[in-house]
Amino acid sequence: MFDVLGTLVDQTGGLTAQVIDATGLGGAAASGIVTDWLACVAEQERAIAERRRGFAPSHELDREALERLAGAGALPSASVNRLASASERLRPWPDSRDGIERLAADFAVLGLSNASRRTLTGLSSNSGLRWHQLISAEDTGSYKPSEDLYKTAIEAAPSSSGAPFMVAAHAWDLRAAAAAGMRTVYVPRPNDDPPRADDAFDIHASDLRDLHARLAAILNRE
Repeated sequence: MFDVLGTLVDQTGGLTAQVIDATGLGGAAASGIVTDWLACVAEQERAIAERRRGFAPSHELDREALERLAGAGALPSASVNRLASASERLRPWPDSRDGIERLAADFAVLGLSNASRRTLTGLSSNSGLRWHQLISAEDTGSYKPSEDLYKTAIEAAPSSSGAPFMVAAHAWDLRAAAAAGMRTVYVPRPNDDPPRADDAFDIHASDLRDLHARLAAILNRE
């Protein structure tokens, strides 16, 4: 089970590049907009996970955040429509395509993401990433770290696989996955959420090639 945004694609860098292209702003200003954009979306996802507001898919939360930034004068209003679908056009990390293909030859590979079905469909098409299945926050009407999403993922795993591995560059995601009964893999990425000293994830992999080797060794032992 792979987290997608930030783990397999460069969310922060990809959004920043698109803000620069859509607005003509400099890198520092665009980076600040993306920081505020993602913080706004994360705040609303938490509110939904904690049932403080009704569910809305991620592409609607993106538009809400962008309209708020435009209303505050931080972003040109004319760029909102273009940027509202920017998450569908994020660039995969250099090892992501080959790594997913290599893993999918030996294991069931699923995406488990807070991104909406619309965003995941566009992202899969534009990035070249291929899956056996994708699970979206829309499938449960909540957002990670809500337990519902991880439980849905566990139920989707092949019956012979045992507890699935959750792969992410975000330690908060892995803690929640472990609490729901999943095994955990941390893969470092720029702008990630690194483990704390007291985190005990099952695997620390340097990249997806390393992950494939480590999982193959586990499979051979089992």
